[in-house]
Amino acid sequence: MTEKLKNHLQGDKQIWWILGLLSLISVVTVYSSISSLAYRQAGGNTEAVILRHVLFLVIGIVVTYFVHKIDISRYAHIAKILLYVSPFLLLYTLMFGVSIGHARRWITVMGLSFQTADFVKLVLIVNLAAMLASKIHIEYKRKDLLEIIAWCGLIVFLISLSSFSSAIILGFTCFTIMWIGKVPRRYLRALTFVILGVVSFALLTGYLIKVTTGKEIGRVSTVIDRTEAFINRDLDRDGYVGGYLGGKSSQKNFAHVAIAKGGLVGVGPGNSSQKNVLPEAYSDYIYSIVIEEYGLIGGMVVLALYLWLLARGISNIDYTERAFGGLLCVGLTLLLVFQAFAHMAINVGLGPVTGQTLPLISRGGTSALFSFIAIGIVLSVSKYSKPQSA
Repeated sequence: MTEKLKNHLQGDKQIWWILGLLSLISVVTVYSSISSLAYRQAGGNTEAVILRHVLFLVIGIVVTYFVHKIDISRYAHIAKILLYVSPFLLLYTLMFGVSIGHARRWITVMGLSFQTADFVKLVLIVNLAAMLASKIHIEYKRKDLLEIIAWCGLIVFLISLSSFSSAIILGFTCFTIMWIGKVPRRYLRALTFVILGVVSFALLTGYLIKVTTGKEIGRVSTVIDRTEAFINRDLDRDGYVGGYLGGKSSQKNFAHVAIAKGGLVGVGPGNSSQKNVLPEAYSDYIYSIVIEEYGLIGGMVVLALYLWLLARGISNIDYTERAFGGLLCVGLTLLLVFQAFAHMAINVGLGPVTGQTLPLISRGGTSALFSFIAIGIVLSVSKYSKPQSA
């Protein structure tokens, strides 16, 4: 039975173990933190909510299995076409998408809502890896590099209008991939200038439109208010630090209480007191619940799993026979791990409040599904690595 399963689950076996452990942690922690959600959505029936989450995890793992069976070379041709569709998809979402929590990040297709930014990030990373891989043994052409930098700038700009933190994470990921791909420094500096320029332009434009017309463009006001709350300064001179309701920043205070109560070994599974008062305890603040219930030791275990995933993703670039596969593996791994680091940093108070979930652990819908797809692609790459991990 074990041998049969081993033959079916190809690629890096350690990544399969990481995926299984993160999914297990997800089930246990989400079950502990959904009491308030269950009260709102299922009349207090936590079993119904957790069963739905478990079903979604199972679907995600099945998707990972089928994706990892596909030859990675097929992704580049499809992604090239999808890249040209991406800006229009993001614009459509900003104008006509489903608004949840005052943010238009979702569109509905056949009754299923999904965040278009998650899809577009995946498309951009695949295209960036393909372009760099095609030039890795020859001198980079100025035209090719400027073209991909322009695409990175455009996608980051459009995503920043609805999710500023996601745009920053994506921009940093693109920079790291190009650095690993040994792109000349002048183009790395150009990419940095473009990324910082477009996110600054998005903030400034949104702020000026809000001041002059009173209309909100994207999430600019939210970004400013949350930054104010973090640094405790009134940046937009409206007389409120953190906005009219955001000055107290109750989210981060509840998270800090949870972490303080956790101590070294935690209060025990299911014994969190902050899960009932902390908004989005099962998604945006699930790491603080992990620390409250399992202590610093539990938090370090979760951190170690993401570091392990990062190490496996990076190691594949040395072993794979395809440059495209290696860069793609690194890019997707970095995207997941950078998001995880951002989530953990925000939970412990090292950054302003954002809506970043903890990949493969937080309760989520299609955003979690794209994480499983990314892992599937990474496993597909690792199938072609010379030393197969045990």
